[in-house]
Amino acid sequence: MTTEQSFVLSSIVDLFFSHGVMKVDSSFPFVLSSGAKAPIYLDHRRAFTNPRLRKQLVGAWANGLEAELKTLGYRAAEVVCVGTATAGIAPAMALACQFGCEFLYVRQKPKGHGLQQMIEGEFDHRKPHVIVDDMLTTGQSLLKSVEALRQCEARLILATTVTSHAIPSAHRRFDELNLRFKSLFETQSILTAAQSLGLISQADLRIVMGWLEEFASGKAVAE
Repeated sequence: MTTEQSFVLSSIVDLFFSHGVMKVDSSFPFVLSSGAKAPIYLDHRRAFTNPRLRKQLVGAWANGLEAELKTLGYRAAEVVCVGTATAGIAPAMALACQFGCEFLYVRQKPKGHGLQQMIEGEFDHRKPHVIVDDMLTTGQSLLKSVEALRQCEARLILATTVTSHAIPSAHRRFDELNLRFKSLFETQSILTAAQSLGLISQADLRIVMGWLEEFASGKAVAE
C-alpha cells in the first residue's frame, strides 16, 4: 500500500467510526440474520448518507475500479453500474455518477405488475455491466443478482463491493463463474487501521480478528 493509499484508508476509516458505519463491541451484541452473534457490524447506508464520507469513499473506489476496468479493456464511462436491491442501489448510483455512465438495479424478485421485469432501467444486454453491492460476506445476495443478470444474457464483466470479509469460499464462487471480483477494502484492513488510529483497542482487534477467522472458515454461523 502506498503512502497516499494509506492516508485515504485512514481518513475513510476515521469517518466510518465517527458516523457509525462500522461498530465494534467485544461483547458480541450484534445479531446476524442467521441468529449468530457478532462483535462487528457494518452499516454502509450511513456512508452514502454523509456527503464528506460519500465523496471520499466513492472517489477512492472509482479510482481502483477504473484501473481494474482498464486491465479488462474497458473505459469507466462505457460500463453500466448495476445495483443489487436494496443495499447496492446507492453505491451503484454513486459510482455511475462518478463515472458518467449508465445505472440500473436488479430487483430481489420480479415485479408483480407491469412488465414483471427483474432489471429496472433501460437495459441493453450487449453493454458491459458491473454489478455493485455494499458488502461481500458469503456472497449469496450478490450471486443471486449475478444469476438474474445472466439469465437475461447481460454481459457481466466485474462484481464489486465497498468491503469484503475475504471469505475464500465466496471468492471461489466468482472464480467458478469466471467473473472478476474487486472490493475497495477488506474488513481486516479497516480494523487494523482503526486500531492504529486509536479507534478500537488491541484487545478488541484480537477478538474481532479471531471471529473473522472463524467466520471465514465456516465455524461461525454465516449471515
